[in-house]
Amino acid sequence: MNMLSRPGTRVHSVLLLCLWTGLVCLTTVSFTHAAAPRELKPATYTFSPGPEFQFEFQERLIEAVPGDILELKAGTYHLHSGLNLVTDNVTIRGAGQDKTILSFKNQRDGSFGLLASGDNLVLENFAVEDTSHNAIKVLGAENVTFRGVRTEWTDGPKTTNGAYGLYPVQCRNVLIENCIAIGAADAGIYVGQSTDVVVRGSRAEANVAGIEIENTINADVYDNVVTNNTGGLLVFDLPGLPQKNGRHVRVFRNHIFKNNLANFAPKGNMVASVPAGSGVLIMATDEVEVFENRIEDNRSFSVSVVSFLIYGKKLKDPHYDPFPEQVYIYDNTIKGGGTDPDGELGLLLKSIVGTPLPAIVYDGVTAPSQQKGEQATKTRSLTLANNGDVGFLNIDFSNLTPANIATGKYRPSGDLAPFEGTQESLQPVKLKPHGAPNLSQNTTLNVYYDAPRKLSELKLFKGNGADQQPAAGVIPYDLITTLFTDYTSKHRFIRLPPGKQISYQQAGVLEFPVGTMLIKTFAYPKDMRDSQAGERLLETRVEFLEPTGWYGYSYIWNEAQTDAELSLGGGEVEVDWIHADGQPRSTRHLVPNANQCLSCHSHHDKYVPIGPTAANLNRMFDYAHGAENQLAYLKRNDLIKDCPEPDAIERLPAFADAHSGNVNERVRAYLSVNCGHCHSPGGNARTTGLDLRYLQQDPAKIGVWKTPVAAGRGSGGRSYDIVPGAPEKSILMHRLQSNDLAARMPNIGNRIVHQEAVELIRQWISEMEATNDEAAQ
Repeated sequence: MNMLSRPGTRVHSVLLLCLWTGLVCLTTVSFTHAAAPRELKPATYTFSPGPEFQFEFQERLIEAVPGDILELKAGTYHLHSGLNLVTDNVTIRGAGQDKTILSFKNQRDGSFGLLASGDNLVLENFAVEDTSHNAIKVLGAENVTFRGVRTEWTDGPKTTNGAYGLYPVQCRNVLIENCIAIGAADAGIYVGQSTDVVVRGSRAEANVAGIEIENTINADVYDNVVTNNTGGLLVFDLPGLPQKNGRHVRVFRNHIFKNNLANFAPKGNMVASVPAGSGVLIMATDEVEVFENRIEDNRSFSVSVVSFLIYGKKLKDPHYDPFPEQVYIYDNTIKGGGTDPDGELGLLLKSIVGTPLPAIVYDGVTAPSQQKGEQATKTRSLTLANNGDVGFLNIDFSNLTPANIATGKYRPSGDLAPFEGTQESLQPVKLKPHGAPNLSQNTTLNVYYDAPRKLSELKLFKGNGADQQPAAGVIPYDLITTLFTDYTSKHRFIRLPPGKQISYQQAGVLEFPVGTMLIKTFAYPKDMRDSQAGERLLETRVEFLEPTGWYGYSYIWNEAQTDAELSLGGGEVEVDWIHADGQPRSTRHLVPNANQCLSCHSHHDKYVPIGPTAANLNRMFDYAHGAENQLAYLKRNDLIKDCPEPDAIERLPAFADAHSGNVNERVRAYLSVNCGHCHSPGGNARTTGLDLRYLQQDPAKIGVWKTPVAAGRGSGGRSYDIVPGAPEKSILMHRLQSNDLAARMPNIGNRIVHQEAVELIRQWISEMEATNDEAAQ
């Protein structure tokens, strides 16, 4: 790697974990570290394939300055873990989509290739191949460009392929141009819950869905080639998501042909219901224009316009509009389709109307307001014009019942007249130029550059810290219900700045003063049956609050257990122990890189602590002077202000203690602590609409009868997150039990199934009351 030096830098040595072998080595490498004071400026960095690329490139992503350009020379780069980027105004540029290849064929960690959240992001001229789940996901960013990028699963269409190729979600001002997406088990090019989007000049082939625009507002999709997918171009709206009721989507000048590939999506995903041979499919989205496209030889449906109700899924979202309205289809060239319909609906229509099916199929289901006559003239569901001499079919889905078919009362209509006409065209989408680099973001980078290289420099412990005895002013604490990390034990501490106090908060993490440090050391007891046998310290994570916000990184303990070394780029530690059942066990403990920490410690893309809430701290602790309630200890020592007496504060149930609450309360506490930081309105999994915080009481939001979003093979072939009374049909159970990178949850720090949690959550779902119609699902 050619690393350009910045002004005022000096060279340091760091412990390099040999990530490519999975072993902890004592090799040292040099890297530049800025000396304070400094003026950090954007630069261009060039990388070549090699065994050190994973570590070096991820460290550069962490230390990126707004305006940096990261150039990848031609060649194949072999990676075993996903990459994370959070800095704004970064460009990652390869030598060409067939020349620079990031291969994840031997991926061990992370369910993605690249996960980014920085604004003004440019990704161009490289390929991402064979990721365990999504290839490139960009979350919550503004001004995102994919140019000349290829994503592909190279072994051909398989259910085990990742779900999405290019995957911007909850983004604004997105451009996807001259890209290629091949082999995704959900959608090759997927734009979800985003605003102001252009997809042009790209090719989608051999995916379940070629291009999918979902719950998105203002999108232009044009001049693309879409072929050999199960479904070619889909414009969808799904319930239960934060951004609902997408609209204003223009689909034009695309060539959509021979999308006849057998559906290979994992069962339970929405796209698993898409019939092979679907050209253009519009579902439940308003204000959609489809014009000047060539739509050819799609064997089931050339163009179909349907409501969400046609899929027979339960609908628990009162704010979701399941009916398509103001869909305008005109000036298209459509031919050769409908010759061999697929799927339950296709086969049924074939038996009723024969083949070929008409070119444009509409389910005929309208919103209740439209069924009142006069309103229907104001808001038409569907308008057709100038599509040539093609057939039309209103299948009248509401009356498509076995009884009506048997008695001859069901009569689908081919009458085009009620739908002919014109309507006002939608305005083109206008993207804004990317903003200039904001070098004020260097605050984050300066924090990393200034980080002590050894844990001992922080003076948190007595002696060398091997026995985790806190130094003066460092407060030990514990939680009632803890985050499970592969059966590790954890030592937790708080260091407050002198004279400062914590501010009590009833909900959420306590409010700590600037200068606070939260410290957590991960360890394995050598023998879980014998507390006197000692333990192996693995890493110490330090979170600290600066005036500009929270930051965090990890220190990895050496084999001698005499100190720990800073590792911004993360790593692995091989460890073995005797488990509580007397059996020997071993694992590779994952030390997250500094950007991976944000995967959990993120609320609206800002770093936040996730453990010390008043409810989870409201317990006894064995201090040096004896046992005392932790909140009472803080009050007695004048370390917290405005805090009620502990008896007046809610106490979170203890997952492992049957006397602390009923099964529902204990499971909800476990899910809140282990999952709720991501699955919440501000968390990194907010796009799913699943909310697992303890305070959430809406059954649909905690997953009951909730359809999955972006689950891929994480659905386990199941249709709902939680099916009351049926844990074996619930996606939640599958994800907690799975060792599949694309399915297991949480997806960081979770290489071993938490069997005790699995059993209690199985009991919880089994005891949920199911109505008669639900039990039949």
